[in-house]
This record gives sequence, C-alpha cells and structure tokens, in this order.
Amino acid sequence: MTKASIDLQDLRRRIYVKAKAEPSWRFWGLYVHVCKMETLRAAYEMAKENDGAPGIDGVTFEAIETQGVEALLEQLRDELIGRTYQPLPARRQEIPKDGGKVRESWPRKFGQ
Repeated sequence: MTKASIDLQDLRRRIYVKAKAEPSWRFWGLYVHVCKMETLRAAYEMAKENDGAPGIDGVTFEAIETQGVEALLEQLRDELIGRTYQPLPARRQEIPKDGGKVRESWPRKFGQ
C-alpha cells in the first residue's frame, strides 16, 4: 500500500503544529520534501511573486524563463538528490550610515 502524496500547504501546517506542540522534536525527513518538484515549483513562484532580485550570479526571472523553468527545476532537483548542489555565496550589500560608516546587509531568511 502506498501513501498519498501530501499537499505542500498541508505539510507546512503539519510541521508547524508539530514544532509548536513539541519544541524538542527533530525533523529528520524534511530533505525528501525539499527535493520534490512541487516544493521547488512553489519556491520559484513565491520568489517571483515577491519580486525576488537576481542573486549573486545575476540571473533574472526573465532569463530563467527564456531557458525554461522546468529544466532549471529538474536540474536543481537532480543536484539536490545527488547531493552535488553547491549554492553560491549570499549576496551582501553595504548600507551607508552616519559618519561615513557602512553596515553590511545580508538577505532576509525565508519566511521573515
């Protein structure tokens, strides 16, 4: 007997409820869900809807869509499953402060 595929929103809700109910619980099986195409598609759509800026590589949504979103997501999934994915460094920005000083700004974490 096989289990039915879980909806991404339902998965997120279940994880939230479990984490709140049992703060010391460790979620060992999350990587499997990250590697799913539906999760990668949802992440892509969320970034696009939030007017996500190009990363350190400078690749825009238009460039991705020209090359093909599905092809990129399949490549990403294959790299994640094969454990060969190597993310680029986070993009940093310097924010000018009073007195000629600058503060480094790191990208916000997902969900903040």
